[in-house]
Amino acid sequence: MAAAVHSREERWTSMATEPEGLLRNIGQGDWKDLDWEDKTSSAVHIVDYLIEEAIRRRASDIHVEPQRDALLIRTRIDGSLRNLCLLPRSLQAPLISRIKVMAKMDIEKTRLPQDGRMQASFSKGKLDLRISVIPALYGEKAVLRLLDVYATSISLENMGCTHNTYEKLLSLIEKSQGIIFITGPMGSGKTATLYACLNRLKSENVNVITLEDPVEYEIEGVTQIAINEKIGPTFPETLRSVLGQNPDVIMVGEMGDRGTARIALQASLTGHLIFSTLHTNDSVSAITRLLDMGIPPYLIAASLSGVVAQRLVRVICPRCKEPYQPSLDEQIQLGIGPQEDIGPIYQGRGCSHCDRTGFYGRTGIFELFILDEDIRTLIHSGAPESLIREKAQANGMQSLRKDGLIKIREGKTTPKELLRVTTR
Repeated sequence: MAAAVHSREERWTSMATEPEGLLRNIGQGDWKDLDWEDKTSSAVHIVDYLIEEAIRRRASDIHVEPQRDALLIRTRIDGSLRNLCLLPRSLQAPLISRIKVMAKMDIEKTRLPQDGRMQASFSKGKLDLRISVIPALYGEKAVLRLLDVYATSISLENMGCTHNTYEKLLSLIEKSQGIIFITGPMGSGKTATLYACLNRLKSENVNVITLEDPVEYEIEGVTQIAINEKIGPTFPETLRSVLGQNPDVIMVGEMGDRGTARIALQASLTGHLIFSTLHTNDSVSAITRLLDMGIPPYLIAASLSGVVAQRLVRVICPRCKEPYQPSLDEQIQLGIGPQEDIGPIYQGRGCSHCDRTGFYGRTGIFELFILDEDIRTLIHSGAPESLIREKAQANGMQSLRKDGLIKIREGKTTPKELLRVTTR
C-alpha cells in the first residue's frame, strides 16, 4: 500500500475480476477456475482490502497462510483466530511480494525470516503495522500485526481493574523508586499496561525514558530508544548510558537477561522508578524467574516493589447477552460451591454484532503482588514460592481467577472464558 486505502467502490471499479470473485468465504463456490489475469494488480487490491476489513472487524492480526491447494486468510479478533477467506494458491507469491514491498523487505530472500513495518492510511487516520514473514512448508507465511492507534492513550482507569486493585496499583506506581514488573504470556496486554502507567506519570517535571525492541508506539513527552540486539548497543549497554541522563522513570521493554535485570534492579535502589515485563504464569513466580536468571535474593528483596500479573478475557456481547446455568464441572473448577449463590451468570448467544461468537471486546483481570517487610524477609531467607504466595494472599492479594470471578458476577465475562485463560 503506497498511499491510502482506497474506497471499496474504487477498488471494484479498477479490477477486472468481479467483487464477488475476489474473496470467497470458505465452503462457498469454486474459486479455482477464476481468471486472475493480472496477479500483481490483484495482490495490491487484496492487501488493501484485507487491511481495511481487519480494521472494520477490530482485528489485531492478519495471517496469510499458504496451504497445499489454497491460500488461507485468517484474522485474530479479541485474541481468537477466525477464518476470513480462501484465495487461489497462484496468488501466494504476488501477495507475499506485495507485503514485502510495503514493509521494505528483500523480496528475493525467501528462505530466511524477515521483519518489517509499514504505515497505512484509512478513513479515520493512519495505522502502523508490524510485518513478519517466515518460510513454511508450502511457501512463505506472513503475519501483519495491526498496532492499536489508541494504545498510547489508554489509562489505568479503563483497563478493567477493580476499585481496590486500582487504588493499590496507583499507590505503587507513584513511588519515587523501586522496580515494578508486569507479567503474563504474549498477548495478555502487558504493553498496554506499561503505557497506561507511563501516561499516568509523564509530565513536564518528570524525565521518562524507555528502552524497547522495537518501539511499537510513539508516546508524546517520553524519550524512546529503539534497541537492536543484533547490531547493538544492547539493553545492558544502553541502560548504563541512560542512567547518565538523570531519568526519573525508566521503562525496559522486557527483562530478558541477567545483565539487564541486575543493572535495572540496582538502578531502582538509587532513586529511579523502573518498569519492565517478565513472562511468568502469575505474580509471585516473578521472584523465581529472577532467581533463575542469577539475581541474588537480597537484591530482589531490596529493590522489588511489586508485580502485576494479568490476562485478557473476552467481554460478553451486550446485544445478545442472556443468563445461563454453568455446569457443575465449571463451578467446581472455579471454586463455586453447589449451594453458593453468586447471582445470575451470563453468556452471549451470538449475533451479527459479535460475528456469532457471543463476545465483543476484551477486558483485563489482574493479580497485584505488593511486597511488605515480611515478604522481603521471606525472599531474603530463600523461602519457597508457595510460602511467599500464602503470605501475599494473607495480606490480601487476590488471584487472577478470583478477580475474574468478580467480572463474572458483574456480567462481563463467562466461566468458560475465565477457565480458558487462568490456571488458578
